[in-house]
Amino acid sequence: MKSNRQLPDSKHFRLQQLADGVYAAIHIDGGAAIGNAGIIDLGDRTLIYDTFLTPQAAEDLRTAAEALTGRPIDAVINSHWHNDHIWGNQVFSTNTEIISTEETRRLFIATRGHGAYDSFMADAEANLEATRTQFQATEEEGQRRQLALWIDYHQSVVEAKPILQVRAPNLTFAERLAFHGTDRSAELIAFVGGHTESDAVFLLPQEGIAFMSDLLFIGHHPYLGGGDPERLRHVLEAVSDLAPKLLVPGHGPVGTADSLALMRQYVHTLDGLARKMVEDGEAEETIDAMAIPEPYDDWLFASFFPGNMHFLYQRRLGEQGDVVA
Repeated sequence: MKSNRQLPDSKHFRLQQLADGVYAAIHIDGGAAIGNAGIIDLGDRTLIYDTFLTPQAAEDLRTAAEALTGRPIDAVINSHWHNDHIWGNQVFSTNTEIISTEETRRLFIATRGHGAYDSFMADAEANLEATRTQFQATEEEGQRRQLALWIDYHQSVVEAKPILQVRAPNLTFAERLAFHGTDRSAELIAFVGGHTESDAVFLLPQEGIAFMSDLLFIGHHPYLGGGDPERLRHVLEAVSDLAPKLLVPGHGPVGTADSLALMRQYVHTLDGLARKMVEDGEAEETIDAMAIPEPYDDWLFASFFPGNMHFLYQRRLGEQGDVVA
């Protein structure tokens, strides 16, 4: 890695150089990025991987990328359709291609980045105030830390709401898409049903770097309810077989191959708990009082844990019903 020059600053994210011309943009507390993103200089073209939750954060991302590479952004990649990775699309030039899988574009247009877009946007201010009230009502440090993240999220939505223009991808691919620049090659690989109906991993094989978006969470509970846990485990194994050394998650710090194993173990552990509950005839209602097992008990997005357990419980219950039938 040749350069250790001063990286551009933003109140929304922290840039981390992973290789010459390759940067992770990691959300920072109090910012409006919420998710992570990437800047990739191919030598003759500049790519952006994911565009954060808000146009405000994406403006800083675009400015940083142009400062680092000395050229406009050629293409933006949307890893999947969730709002915290796509709502920054609008800040990029109309000459910038927006790339996704065919299925992600379809869902993008159908949902505008949220499954209940109209009601979600109408309730944005109320959601922020309710979360602030919860924060003020608790003195427990762990709870306040968790709620502070959701205050950031809802505050970001409120601030983005007056200017948001949801811009859909205009260039799609089905399974794989290769990029060949003067300095490096890269590949987009589509996976079905891991986190959402369609997710795209951006791989730099020579550098051993993978941008994973929400197929990987580090230090955060993942959201499992939009995918299939078995497929997610297979995706994580498939990426592990590609032997990346550095992995950029959708949420959390840059990780290593061990991060893939820990994510697989998380899914396996929760699925095992759900299976045992169903086999033992334990009521689903007990999930809401269930303690989060180690080593996941200090992870952020703790509110996803009961939701994940309910999802896995219902899935196992359905499988049991199929066997009985």
